[in-house]
Amino acid sequence: MNIAPVSSGYTAHVMNEAGENAFFTAWSPTTKMAFGCVWKGADFPSMGIWEENHSRTASPWNGKTLTRGMEFGVSPFPESRRATVERGRMFGVPTFRWLPARTKLQVEYWAVLQQADAPPDSLDWPA
Repeated sequence: MNIAPVSSGYTAHVMNEAGENAFFTAWSPTTKMAFGCVWKGADFPSMGIWEENHSRTASPWNGKTLTRGMEFGVSPFPESRRATVERGRMFGVPTFRWLPARTKLQVEYWAVLQQADAPPDSLDWPA
């Protein structure tokens, strides 16, 4: 937890790329709500965590925004396709995926929202 009055940050993480489930949970002490997502690590091996803590003074933030985001996907960074392809791998895991023309890819993920008096160790994920 960052207690600085003004800050921002972004970190990239490799999740469980072995194909087992990967997940995150977030909890709000104000609303007593827990939120989480679970997905197959082979489908989305990367997760980016970003925060904005009153540091952006331009519209629409106007120096008033306090938020955190968790974004899971194939690429660990919000960068151009060229940069992603040139990066190639991060911690031994590919940072992009090619799909042949006229093909489809189907993946599943689950989202859970529930009341919680404390940060949960885990949420009730589907089997």
